[in-house]
Amino acid sequence: MAAQLSWGILGAGAIAQKFASDLAGRSDARLTAVAARSQASARAFAQAFNVAHAEVGAAALAARPDVDLVYIATPNADHLASALACIEAGKPVLIEKPIAVTAEEAQTIATAAAERGVFCMEAMWMRFTPGVVRAKAMLEAGEIGDPLHLDARLFYPQAPDPTSRFYDPAQGGGVLLDLGVYPISLALHLFGEPLTVAGAPLQGLGAVEEQVALALGWSRKTATLACGFTAEADNAAVVVGTRGHLRLHRQFICPPFLTRVRTAGAPAAGSPRAGPQRQSVSRLAFAKRLLQPLDPRRHAYVPTPFAGFGLGYQVDEVHRSLRAGERESPLAPLRHSIAALEIIARVRAGAPL
Repeated sequence: MAAQLSWGILGAGAIAQKFASDLAGRSDARLTAVAARSQASARAFAQAFNVAHAEVGAAALAARPDVDLVYIATPNADHLASALACIEAGKPVLIEKPIAVTAEEAQTIATAAAERGVFCMEAMWMRFTPGVVRAKAMLEAGEIGDPLHLDARLFYPQAPDPTSRFYDPAQGGGVLLDLGVYPISLALHLFGEPLTVAGAPLQGLGAVEEQVALALGWSRKTATLACGFTAEADNAAVVVGTRGHLRLHRQFICPPFLTRVRTAGAPAAGSPRAGPQRQSVSRLAFAKRLLQPLDPRRHAYVPTPFAGFGLGYQVDEVHRSLRAGERESPLAPLRHSIAALEIIARVRAGAPL
């Protein structure tokens, strides 16, 4: 395999522009071609990012011999057709989240890639950002004991607009496909596929959900997840364990830092406990409580800086997988992409899993 891989980008929107920005300057990658729905859009993108070739449509991009692999950044409803066109042409694909609008479509993509022997991965870039990688490593090292619960939320306001892709079912609209896939994918990444799923979607304009709460369950773990177009939240995630908790700070998709807090020791058996009649504490005890966040034995601040928009780390994984001859990434398996869409379908249908 060549030392430098040639990428093609299908799509010319905001996420495609961020991806192109993070791809620029890499010694192991170059952006060779871009394709969009119109020649004008493709040419404008090509000029902005110094891309040699501008095409119209997936077929034209996939047919180029100077394109080694394709990043698909078209609207959600177009992912299936675009992915199949590239896979049929033998091009490895990185497909923007969600990989498709239904689990059935995602399975069709996975089957086509397997039959053709082509690498395929959902662009769930969150899983490869330094903060999420570090958080998973800390959990696996037992830094907060056995993980028991995940709480994660992602809220960004979107003005109700029937012409917007966010509120148009035909374009794969709804907050679950746009934002909800992130906390769902994080739960799958950290805990695996759940045994039970329940959800409370609130319908908005265009008969798509605009705010959702989910509850997931495993044999000895739980998760509460939420997403919304209705407001803006702290967009953090917290994992609670038997010996502490770990926080992925805003935004948990690509957190700039983590904090780990270990649980203080429990009182020894038979030691006196303060009852309703003994609420006062000494000045020394009060000072100790105030200084607890500064105690390095219990509290740890973990910086997790990232480069650019944070999209380049998934490129590292795609390149590694291709050079290893893998057809999927073990860190972002297609079964998790399918499982996330199955969870979304269950929540939308109001049926328990």
